[in-house]
Amino acid sequence: MKVAILDLGTNVFNLLITEIEQESCKIIKVVKMPSFIGTGGFRAGRLGEDAMSESLKALQKIKDIIDSEGGVTLVKGFATSAFRDAKNGSEFAMTIRDQFGFDVEIISGEREAELICKGIRESLLIWDEKVLMCDIGGGSNELIIADRERIFWKRSFNLGMLRLREQFLPGDPIKEQEIDEIVNYLEQELQPLFDACREHSPGLMIGSSGSFDTLRELLYADDDGSLPAKELDIARLEDLHRRLVLSTREERLKMPGMSPIRVDYMVLGSIFVQLVLKSCKIKELYQSSYSLKEGYMAELAAQLRNQKK
Repeated sequence: MKVAILDLGTNVFNLLITEIEQESCKIIKVVKMPSFIGTGGFRAGRLGEDAMSESLKALQKIKDIIDSEGGVTLVKGFATSAFRDAKNGSEFAMTIRDQFGFDVEIISGEREAELICKGIRESLLIWDEKVLMCDIGGGSNELIIADRERIFWKRSFNLGMLRLREQFLPGDPIKEQEIDEIVNYLEQELQPLFDACREHSPGLMIGSSGSFDTLRELLYADDDGSLPAKELDIARLEDLHRRLVLSTREERLKMPGMSPIRVDYMVLGSIFVQLVLKSCKIKELYQSSYSLKEGYMAELAAQLRNQKK
């Protein structure tokens, strides 16, 4: 069964095409399509007309890719923070269904965290202890404490990088006072996470999605990305953080491995990561290329296997 899974994120629309067989899932194609559907929407409480127009263009390209692949029997879409927080999010999901035939489900932050956890578990990382999973998005960030079998704690925070950027409007380069203001705000908002980490004591963190993907590419420019997970050296990451907060946008664009899609958000993303690492006393850090869409892939595969039993 060939399936196309859409993760309609705040900044990027992600497409995964997979062949689900009885005992395994084969990933055929992964595409990241800039959309910026959340741009300007958090302050207004509505998806903007320009953002929706550009997103429809991105979805047309995605539909063309799915059609050219051939043999896709199911297309399933998930919409996250930008859609669920917008008064017209459901209306736009209906527009997508009418125009492209895509079934788009606007999921809660809790459901998003569950799928992210399932996706990270598919990334071939093996661990026995409790770990902290961190998915950084444009509108929200999902934090989960889990082991291989069980979720002990999960929370979706409305602290995504686009949301923070629109709230604080940092300079270029960011000023030290602005960093202090952002850190103080995050420390207040993330108290439930810090309390959970004190209770469960995860020593390992696994980061997924855009900011972590870009951190991996910045740290290891010669990495071909063929493995779905990689350890990130925390000391090297601290050095990179110091360079990021001192850099201008133009300087960041010249950094080997910098994604143009992420260039405006990596300073904030790095601030967030450093705060979580230090506050939660994390000793080891891994990046997972698998996240929400791979989580649904695993979930659907399990459902199909159960139906055949």
